Amino acid sequence: MKLKYKKIILLTSLATMCIGLLTISISQSGQKSQEKSSSISASAETGDIESDNTNSRILAMASLTSASEDNTATGTPTPSPTPTPIPVYDLEEIEDMNKFFEEYYMAKAACDVDKLKTLYKDPSKVETREQLQNMVQYIEEYKNIKTYAKKSIEEGAYIVYAYHEIKFTSINTLAPGLSKFYVVTDDEGNYKIASDINPEIEEYFHARNEDEDVLKLIEKTNSKSEKVKEKDEDLMIFWNALDELAKKTEDQS
Repeated sequence: MKLKYKKIILLTSLATMCIGLLTISISQSGQKSQEKSSSISASAETGDIESDNTNSRILAMASLTSASEDNTATGTPTPSPTPTPIPVYDLEEIEDMNKFFEEYYMAKAACDVDKLKTLYKDPSKVETREQLQNMVQYIEEYKNIKTYAKKSIEEGAYIVYAYHEIKFTSINTLAPGLSKFYVVTDDEGNYKIASDINPEIEEYFHARNEDEDVLKLIEKTNSKSEKVKEKDEDLMIFWNALDELAKKTEDQS
């Protein structure tokens, strides 16, 4: 069977490569910067603080009532507080974050379940070895990994864009890719890929795809992708067929 036809037949298996993580599709048009996330997430905890001083509560309530009556008498409206703008941070390169994702991609390519479990906040979110083998069976290696991180709105958490180049089996040219993760820091200062997200963090996570520096990073990756496809016909055929399969899957969904 000819090489290029064999590659197309293998597309169905390749379509599941992402291991439950949000992956930015590097399409020919270069227009999609918004992604869907199924499992990249973070958790938040809340607590209630209560006072045992009942008298203080009564006095506070009386004070509020008095203030309200004074405002009514004078006709002075109570000013509404100005909302505090949500901070948006710049992309930055963090050296130890690169090392963390080098370990992640090495473990992913090797289907090393035990290692991957040490890199997740919730180890139960890691797929089985059999599932990983199906996802990466036509990937030889991830190379040239470089991460770009934005601080999140919760302490010690980051939105990470991980650039990587994939060496597919029987294709000589490396394929550029860009994946997105939510990373938290545990009590010992270690990075962990988070798998649960609350609505506020999720909204903030998705909104960062529209930041100017992120759009430039996506455009740069798209441009590099187009150049390597033009130079390697095998990669072009493979990539175009994969795009077509992705569109069909999206339409069916």
